[in-house]
Amino acid sequence: MLTRKSLIRSAQVLCIGTAAALTPIVLAPPASAATLPVACSETALRNAINTANGTPVSDTLNLAPDCTYQLTTELPAITSPIVINGNGDTITRLSGTFRILTVNGGALTLRAAVLSNGDATGSSVENGAGGAIVVTGNGSLNLNSGVIRDNHANFGGGISVFSGSRAQVNTSAFTGNSATQNGGGIVSDSTVTVNSSQFSRNTAGNVGGGIANIGTLTVSASNIVNNTAPNGGGGLANGVPAASGGTSTVTVSNISNNSASGAHPGGIYNNGGTVTLRVSRVAANTPSNCLNSPSPVPGCVG
Repeated sequence: MLTRKSLIRSAQVLCIGTAAALTPIVLAPPASAATLPVACSETALRNAINTANGTPVSDTLNLAPDCTYQLTTELPAITSPIVINGNGDTITRLSGTFRILTVNGGALTLRAAVLSNGDATGSSVENGAGGAIVVTGNGSLNLNSGVIRDNHANFGGGISVFSGSRAQVNTSAFTGNSATQNGGGIVSDSTVTVNSSQFSRNTAGNVGGGIANIGTLTVSASNIVNNTAPNGGGGLANGVPAASGGTSTVTVSNISNNSASGAHPGGIYNNGGTVTLRVSRVAANTPSNCLNSPSPVPGCVG
């Protein structure tokens, strides 16, 4: 039986509930991107990457001008959007065995930096791949005006890009990098775009002295010269002996003076994939440009 007292109490509860429902929710302000100056020390660079990883927005790290960042351990993996303005600085391995940078699910834009002397054979992430940089975990790399020099790995002496990830290389140079297996400069089973860049004096122990691709590769306005791979594709390997396939499109570019051993093609090695040459030069490779490639390379002579 409802009494006057119980009705009043019910009304009070309803009023309290209504007031609570009308209380405005205070939202935290969205995180804003930060620009962080990075002093000339390994510790400062490491701390800056950790700080930037802690926010979901794209933070920018400005390296100290005229600095060489000497590393004793691998830098923290890039797990968020980060821009590093290198200002022409060098980031190099001083001691130990490790690669320079890992992009693991993050998005790295690296500008005007030299990455040198990395050795991926000691890294705990994707061991043996990407002497300077490995891109994995659906991450992305945008390399602009960079130099990838004298790095070493089992696969991808300079850079390795894993399936689901991607890399874009613009106006950059890969030189003196080495891989015991495939891809002295770059190895990829994903998506890589190369624009206005140069690959020279890179070596692979198997195929692809300059680049080894089993994903989708686009090369434009670039030079792939003076690279070496004994089993073929001193310049470019599209597909590798253990994994056929791959799609490579080469436009207004030069693949020359690369070398292989025996009867293997020094210019382009194609194993079951598709290579498209558009207004490009493949010439003066040793012992041949594309001859004896497992699969033909249309438009390549000699």
